[in-house]
Amino acid sequence: MDQSAIPETRLGGISVIVSDNNMIGYIKLEKKTEEEGQSAGQDKAEDDNEVERHELLTEDRLKQALKEKGITFGIKEDNISMLVKRPIYGLKIEVAKGEAPVDGEDGHVEFYVKRDSEYKPEYKDEEKIDFKNLEHFQQVTEGQMLCKIIKETDGKSGKNVFGTEVPARRGRPPVSPFGKNTVFNEDGTILFAAKNGVVRFLKDHIDINEVMQIRSSVDHMTGNIRFPGDVIIDGDVRNGFSVRSGGSIIIKGVVEGAYIEADGDISIGKGINGSGGEKVIAGGNLKSGYIESARLQVEGNITTDYIIESDIKCGGDITLIGRNELIIGGSIKLSGELTAKFIGNERERPTRIEIIGIVFSDVKGIEEAKKERDEYTGSAAKLVEILKQFDLSAELDEDDPRTAQISLLKQQLSLFKQKIDAASLKIKRLEDESRIEYPGAVKCKKKIYQGVKIYFGNDMFQFDLDDIENSRIFWSDGEIIHGAL
Repeated sequence: MDQSAIPETRLGGISVIVSDNNMIGYIKLEKKTEEEGQSAGQDKAEDDNEVERHELLTEDRLKQALKEKGITFGIKEDNISMLVKRPIYGLKIEVAKGEAPVDGEDGHVEFYVKRDSEYKPEYKDEEKIDFKNLEHFQQVTEGQMLCKIIKETDGKSGKNVFGTEVPARRGRPPVSPFGKNTVFNEDGTILFAAKNGVVRFLKDHIDINEVMQIRSSVDHMTGNIRFPGDVIIDGDVRNGFSVRSGGSIIIKGVVEGAYIEADGDISIGKGINGSGGEKVIAGGNLKSGYIESARLQVEGNITTDYIIESDIKCGGDITLIGRNELIIGGSIKLSGELTAKFIGNERERPTRIEIIGIVFSDVKGIEEAKKERDEYTGSAAKLVEILKQFDLSAELDEDDPRTAQISLLKQQLSLFKQKIDAASLKIKRLEDESRIEYPGAVKCKKKIYQGVKIYFGNDMFQFDLDDIENSRIFWSDGEIIHGAL
């Protein structure tokens, strides 16, 4: 470019500005005012000529300003040329831009089996559900591909306007899905089942549980069952017997007053008759044709046709599906939503439902404050023991070195007591700030009868003599709300 052809422009100054992340460089031109152009030294023509030469706006001068600032990379020649042709004053003009780093992609896992929460048996809402024949668990065979591991990438470094390298973040590696009875291929990118069994996810890890199958009922011929993996029972579990599993349990018949315990899910094809008073405990979900006179403790969800006179504690939802969809009598505590057609009956059978609350508090802050208080209490106790070694009743001279020691120990003890009191106040404040929320609800498609009591903690839902229909009872903003479905 012929710089001599560019009109001369008188400048007040050139400012070079760099963004906080050093990735963009700007030039800001300041135009000289008329007053600044008239100086007391106008009678010195040679000085005027020197000023005019110095103030000539050229590309070289702008580049020199960038160089003096240390900007050497990503210079935008077109922007500088345009700025010289058409100067813009008082605004920042971008004249250099670094090359941003490109972070590596995170690794991930492509699963070819479904997670426990995603795998559900297929059935139509309106048809009678045959719990006995539903495929409740996902089974695999030895050598079956379980998932593919896509590894993380390195990324590409960038440069800022000073020419300094800006490192890229390497992608995060995927969580290994390796679990019990699984095996990787040679390069660690594909995971296979090492044995026949049932798929069970423990967080992001795939376990293949080997299955114990009882081809008959659990009775005197089999004795009690205890197995670390999954258990399948083709018949019933008779009164007085027990089945314990470190995995999941499928019972195709009836549970008759038996003790059933599984770390995972429990599926009972016909139903539970708990007249023997024994408990059914599930670490996962429970599915049963019916539940009558039973004692249940379920960490996950419960799905059944009807519940009569049972004592139930459920950590998830309770969904009634089937021909009856009713609850009569007993006591139910749950954290999630209860969905039924009928709750109670025309004879006003006492039926209690309680939604369990979740306490929201600064657990970490409370624990840390308690830890501090315990440490201060321990230190104070040690100081008390040291002070006991001195005869505090004896009068000591000021020059006696023990006088200074005792005084220092007492000061330290007083300081620890202050810290103990401060920690105790903090604990009380954090505990007072805690609140309870009730995420669950009661959804009744048809009718809730008199005799039914619904609690959210200690608060009871009140309704008058008339039965209520098509209702959703839930908690919002500190009170119980009666809404319509």
